[in-house]
Amino acid sequence: MQTIERKVRSREQTRSGIISTAKAIASQEGWQAVSIRKIADAIDYSAPVVYEYFDSKDVLLDEIRNEGFRYLYKEYDRILKLYRDPEKRLYEISLIQWDFARQQPEIYQVMYNLDGAYCTMPVYQSEAMQAVSRIVEEIIFSFIPKAKESIKRLYFQWWSASHGMIMLSMLLKDEQPLDQSEQIYRETMRRFVRDLR
Repeated sequence: MQTIERKVRSREQTRSGIISTAKAIASQEGWQAVSIRKIADAIDYSAPVVYEYFDSKDVLLDEIRNEGFRYLYKEYDRILKLYRDPEKRLYEISLIQWDFARQQPEIYQVMYNLDGAYCTMPVYQSEAMQAVSRIVEEIIFSFIPKAKESIKRLYFQWWSASHGMIMLSMLLKDEQPLDQSEQIYRETMRRFVRDLR
């Protein structure tokens, strides 16, 4: 029994190490530099061993993408339980989105195919992203119960404002300080939330 548990634990550690190494390479050199061969070299394994865990770079990127959405889901769910006011909820999850992108830019890039982190698996087909979207839609619905199509439109507006500003702040980080971008982001999201009333 202990031998089986040890093997499972060792396999999970290797898998986790592959993912961590991919993110570390991306952090230093960008996602276009990440390859199965480079990961294998960095962790002193042969490429076939890495392929045992991930059939391709695409499968690896999809796992990292889902990791990001699972994190956001957990945080959004925490906000739902913490606050009752829909305005506060939507504003707080907007801040979580910002903080996550700032603290985990490599994962955020994979989630949305940014900066060479191109994953051919469509993001909108990710069950993890759909779960995150449902939470936001539920919060928007609690402002003004409307037809499903209206909720989708408001969700699209929220997501466009949030994601668009995050992407621009990443692109312009050398020209505009992140603190300034964050202030503008907070003001914009606060205004968006207020306008839903």
